[in-house]
Amino acid sequence: MFGILVLHLSAASLLFARSGCYGQTAEVGSLTSQVGGYAVFECPSIPQPRYDHDDDLRRLVAVRWTKDGQTVFTCSEGTLTNDERYDGRTTMVEPPDFSNAVSISINVSSLRESDTGDYECHVTYSGDVGPLQHSSSRSPLPILSSPQSITDSPLNVVDKDMGGTAGVRFRLDVQGGDVMSIPPINQTRMEHESVHFSCVKEDPEFVVQWYKDGVPLDDLPFLSGRFLVTPEGSLDIYDAALNDNGFYSCRIISAKGTLSAGAFLNVQYKAKVVYSPAEVFLAYGKPGTLDCHFHSNPPLTKIRWEKDGFLFDTYNVPGVYHRLNGSLYFDRVEKEHGGKYTCTPFNELGTEGASTPMDVIVQHPPKLIVVPKVLYFCKLGDNITMPCEAENFDNRGPAIVWQKADGKSLFYPRITVNGGNLTLTGVRSEDRGVYRCVASNIAATISVETELIVEENLFHRKHFDVHVNATNKNIVAYWKRPYSFCTVWSRDTSSTSSNWNATATSSDGKAILWNLNTDGEYEIMVSCRDEMSGESLFSRSILTSHLKEITGRSTDELHEMSSSLVYQNHPFDIRVERSGTGYNVSWTMDKSSVEPRVKRYVVKWYDALDGLELGSASTAANKKYIVVELAGGKTYGILVTATLADGRQTSVGSRSFHSPASALTATTTSSSPSTAFTKYYYMALFGLFIIGFVVLCCNCHNGKGR
Repeated sequence: MFGILVLHLSAASLLFARSGCYGQTAEVGSLTSQVGGYAVFECPSIPQPRYDHDDDLRRLVAVRWTKDGQTVFTCSEGTLTNDERYDGRTTMVEPPDFSNAVSISINVSSLRESDTGDYECHVTYSGDVGPLQHSSSRSPLPILSSPQSITDSPLNVVDKDMGGTAGVRFRLDVQGGDVMSIPPINQTRMEHESVHFSCVKEDPEFVVQWYKDGVPLDDLPFLSGRFLVTPEGSLDIYDAALNDNGFYSCRIISAKGTLSAGAFLNVQYKAKVVYSPAEVFLAYGKPGTLDCHFHSNPPLTKIRWEKDGFLFDTYNVPGVYHRLNGSLYFDRVEKEHGGKYTCTPFNELGTEGASTPMDVIVQHPPKLIVVPKVLYFCKLGDNITMPCEAENFDNRGPAIVWQKADGKSLFYPRITVNGGNLTLTGVRSEDRGVYRCVASNIAATISVETELIVEENLFHRKHFDVHVNATNKNIVAYWKRPYSFCTVWSRDTSSTSSNWNATATSSDGKAILWNLNTDGEYEIMVSCRDEMSGESLFSRSILTSHLKEITGRSTDELHEMSSSLVYQNHPFDIRVERSGTGYNVSWTMDKSSVEPRVKRYVVKWYDALDGLELGSASTAANKKYIVVELAGGKTYGILVTATLADGRQTSVGSRSFHSPASALTATTTSSSPSTAFTKYYYMALFGLFIIGFVVLCCNCHNGKGR
């Protein structure tokens, strides 16, 4: 783009004001532009209303521009006319809305060398022809491209009927005519029509290059085979398409220099649908939008929707609205909104027709009907399958994918997913972790997690302690920490399958396992989910032998398995004997065992029915007994563990026994807080009784003396 010429009003207004009379012109000077540039011809801003020397009201009626004495532009009552030499190159420039003056400006684009000349602006006024309106309220001035002859111009008639004019004069020089004689001008064409952009070079030896939006035409595939550059340098485009819209510029390279000029192409067409999906999914119970994908130039004027072959009028359908872009908006998608929709866009040129049917499908949120277990145990090299299935609504199921919760990729090709079920072959150590099954559709996304444990990895984890108490009816497992959501696992080691099963869940540190084989031997373990990492924390596994009736001297042999921190169990003998008001608990260990390295023993006693721990006490290694006083009429369990000098622990054993109803309520002989408190309470009460008695006697003696 060459030559930006803007004729400012300020200097012209100043000179015009200094003239001091109507019907005179002021000389502004000379202005210079280049071929292909533009200029803004601006007349002085005249305040409205205006009064002459006799205080007669006068009003601006018309503005006339002349070139070398011939009228080229006229503006009267908001209508712009121009000489045919300026066809397609003139537009009216609107004054600011906040201005209280009338300002008439004309933009002339694609300047040519022939536009060089002397221009003069004439402003014409009339008498009082009616009420005046403020300039900010007047209607926009239309742009007219149809020429009218100078002799027939309405302005000439106005000049005869109305007196004095005032104006401004300047000379415009357009340079570059020795390189380009005719620059391109803006074009508006219908689709499939041909387009011609002029770019006439003055010398056949000059080189002409054409660009669209700054890109060489040869680099645009959609224009391939549809354009031609003529020998004179002009551009012809055949079968204009909507993608052809844009700014086209020609560049002439010569020994005299390089000159560029450009113009816009506006391709108009009827409104047309460019894309319509076969299926559109909307979420049940949520807001939804159904779009009509169209192109339109001129802009869209209306759009027509049909559903199942009938007019779909949003005014008659509650909760459905038309958006400004023509889309349908649903406040809340219901089942009855499903169906086959078509849209037909219109503009002032018409329409190319309706879209192909779009099948709107209302989807419900996914619902999982088969979920994986909370935890899976397997050994290295095993194959494992984790199921995950979702319910189908209207024979359309959600998409199901598997992910690892830590973001790591799945181990293809050892992992296959069939119908939502994940199968992992040849399990390796790195396969452990949390897996997530995700089911999603347009309505919602849901997921469920499971954890895969490779048993060899259990021995390298940090464990917490768990204790069990077995009866002929159930097994009670209890632990201190953590208290988050925990699962108690068990497996019958006497069975050939020996698979881990989730037997119970708990969040309070205790769980009761029912319906177990009374002749079986079970391995018990607890897993609790770590809220930070998402992985599970495991207890040490404990083996409890077959379950017997709690009578006589039966024992439940427990030992902790597979832990680097806990020794294997050793031969033991635990005895519980009645001693006065309490019970004497004693034990012996095999002399060839670890007994010489024992630092201390810990004895815990608990309610055998619910597993509730009632108390604990410790004793040095040389004291192998603790006297425990318990309430009568209940069944209790005793658990003894040994702590070695190096900090390791080993289970000595456990014993269940029944306390007769005649037994007294008491506590351990190790002076527990409750026992001491009871003794001191009665002593204080007795002391208060004695003091009160003495005070009473003294009061009686003093009374007798008086």
